[in-house]
Amino acid sequence: MILGIIISCNQQKKSPIEGAWQLVYAKPSSMEESFPGQITGSDVKFWIDGCFTFAGTFHLDTLVIDNYGWGTYKLSEGTHYEESIIKYHYSPNLEGQNLEGQTVKMLIEVRNDTLIQRWPADENWNLSQKYSTEKYIRLK
Repeated sequence: MILGIIISCNQQKKSPIEGAWQLVYAKPSSMEESFPGQITGSDVKFWIDGCFTFAGTFHLDTLVIDNYGWGTYKLSEGTHYEESIIKYHYSPNLEGQNLEGQTVKMLIEVRNDTLIQRWPADENWNLSQKYSTEKYIRLK
């Protein structure tokens, strides 16, 4: 019994972002369109043990946008979030979207079963004038 108490006391605290999340809203900084709305489709993002991955497909008019990637992340001070992108694919027909090998600073907020990401943030964690927003709900 004592061993069980010691083991349970030494467990690391799980990050509030760990788990599976369904995208419910997105407003890219580079586009006037938003999801859902003019952009349709779906996307899911997962976080576990310092790693993340996401996958989805979006449709904008006749354009089909495959969206997937993975990498590692670091969360500090509750809202300061950095993604180090190992593999990223946004669509073969959209230029300027290769983020492989980059680290992106974001602000992240978890409210109950809702997660909100905003980026890019600068070295002082201030958002740029034009920033992207994604809102997710936790999958059970």
